[in-house]
Amino acid sequence: MASFTITGGEVVPEIEMPPSATILDLKQRTKEELDVEVDRQTLLYNQMELSNEHPIEYVYQEFVTLNLVVTPLVGQPKINVVVRSSTAEGFVRIKETYTVADFKRKIERLWGIPTEKIILRRLSQEMEDNLWLSAYYVNEGSEVEVIVIVDPR
Repeated sequence: MASFTITGGEVVPEIEMPPSATILDLKQRTKEELDVEVDRQTLLYNQMELSNEHPIEYVYQEFVTLNLVVTPLVGQPKINVVVRSSTAEGFVRIKETYTVADFKRKIERLWGIPTEKIILRRLSQEMEDNLWLSAYYVNEGSEVEVIVIVDPR
């Protein structure tokens, strides 16, 4: 098995694949891990784009780091993102190019929770206010966990 570390965003999965699999197979596994459509993914090895039809043996080493580049949606449309807390669930329409802080402000308007009381998590990774949503692979239908900080009495 070959182990791949997929870098490019704040969430960095490690994926194991047999050397006989193709780059397309690896992209499909990446979709399962990060919820990014295959046709939006470009995988780079040593700054060279890997073609879908290449077998993994093409870059085979026991451990390989690949860089994932996600193609932005044409026209930067708003997407629907599922937001869930322990007590509520809803959808927020936002652009992938907005920051996490922008996203928190939308949740504040929707749920009435002050932004300073909100922690957001995507794929078990706490999201930083100054980063773009795309750094966490937030796209259409993505789920984001909302944690509300409750002050002790």
